[in-house]
Amino acid sequence: MESNLDESLRLKYLDTDYIISDDPPLLMRIGEQSDDLRVLLGSMGVESAAFITAWNPQSEQLTDDENDDRQAVLLTDIEKMRLNYLVGYGQREDWREYSYLVLGIQQDQATAMATRFEQNAYVWIGPAGIPELITTV
Repeated sequence: MESNLDESLRLKYLDTDYIISDDPPLLMRIGEQSDDLRVLLGSMGVESAAFITAWNPQSEQLTDDENDDRQAVLLTDIEKMRLNYLVGYGQREDWREYSYLVLGIQQDQATAMATRFEQNAYVWIGPAGIPELITTV
């Protein structure tokens, strides 16, 4: 799919640290293979996952309360799908957004979920354990 995502925003996504709040925390970087991710997927009996947020739709800064309300709706959707998840966040020097690592979700489902919550992109992880930026715009 051809992306209409602004190049400077795409570069920010690529430079973000994506952290899964596990014990110990697991760091993901776009395009960098992670044995820890592969082990996590395998231990959960799934071949894929998506790192998705409902925060700041279309990169429009909302209040923490507004973002928390959106995130609660996202969690309800994940639970209705009966999928396991872990809590995490994307972080840069001046920015943090809370997310969920949704385990066992299919890529078309992840794209639909990210689109529903007006996200420009999300992180897809397949069986090889290589996080990939998937744009929805």
